[in-house]
Amino acid sequence: MTGAGMLWKALWALIFGYVISAGIQVLVTREQMAKLLGERGLRQAGLAGFFGFISSSCSFAALAASRSVLVKGAHPVNSLAFLIASTNLVIELGIVLWVLLGWKFTLANLLLGIIMIIYAYALTKIWFPGHLEESAKHHAEEAQKSEGMDMEHGMEGSLRDKLLSLKGWQNIAHAFFMEWKMVWKEILLGFTIAGFIAVFVPQSFWSAIFLVSEGGAEASPGFFTVVENALVAPVVAFFTFIGSMGNVPLAAMLWSREASFGGVVSFLGADLVAATVIWVHAKYYGWAYALYLSALLYVCMVAAGITVHYLFALVGMIPTERPSLQEMVRFGIDYTFFLNLAFLAVAAALLWLHFRGGGGEAPVDAHDSRHQARA
Repeated sequence: MTGAGMLWKALWALIFGYVISAGIQVLVTREQMAKLLGERGLRQAGLAGFFGFISSSCSFAALAASRSVLVKGAHPVNSLAFLIASTNLVIELGIVLWVLLGWKFTLANLLLGIIMIIYAYALTKIWFPGHLEESAKHHAEEAQKSEGMDMEHGMEGSLRDKLLSLKGWQNIAHAFFMEWKMVWKEILLGFTIAGFIAVFVPQSFWSAIFLVSEGGAEASPGFFTVVENALVAPVVAFFTFIGSMGNVPLAAMLWSREASFGGVVSFLGADLVAATVIWVHAKYYGWAYALYLSALLYVCMVAAGITVHYLFALVGMIPTERPSLQEMVRFGIDYTFFLNLAFLAVAAALLWLHFRGGGGEAPVDAHDSRHQARA
């Protein structure tokens, strides 16, 4: 019941976020992205982050999308910035975090993604072997060809045409459906695992792997505690096998189990080092680049988690309330109940449009390959 209750509380936010995501995704094509991201530079990295921000939050869709923009001509560093943003800065992730943990965690996650991109840009400036770049791109091109995927099917017409026409809304409905088709297992798995862990894994286990200051969770953690928590959290994520949206309920569970703020923030970025993600990177780019990428991302998320912790500490913004999971999963006839009903109606309307427009056999311009490409 714990996992079901957390899902119920976050349901309207999930639907709302994916409606926005689907709407945005029919407006910008990957071809347009790649043309702007061909050179290494701060401006291009920032643009890559923006494109990631407006893209899908599904980790596996993000992996396929980042490979696609790389193959179409984007610089590898910009492809990496796109990947980080599309799993940490997306709208729906921030909304669900706000609902479950509060606005401070949404802000922290936003800063985490931005700082990870900055650190990744700086570290690749110091060490980014040229032979890895060439082999990764070649491997990605060959892998994409072997899959037989046409990586772009954008809808023609102006923004007005897309938003004010039945065809435009059918495209949004198709995108919305494909988003959920890709992520529903990940979301259910994340909430189920969070509920299972909350019930069956004792506090002593978390106390053993996450250091706590002598004064307890309410005390300000020491530097070593913050660093240890930030180092361990991504290792926990490695064994969860789920993506960014599935990590949110687990992050809520870790916060309720007295992990430090920096540790939880680091965990929010750690879907990029989950075992399944590393395997997909190896499939796309080869093992050498996959291991380089995973090590780079691990360093960036740990360093960014610690940085965010102390930025919040500097201005006295580290959250002090640790709501129990029971508080998160309370059922009632409240605003959550009515918001869920309203957004379930929106989802039903979009699904009706999806199936009315051909369902799974949507026209090729209905959605781009971020909804077709699956790991």
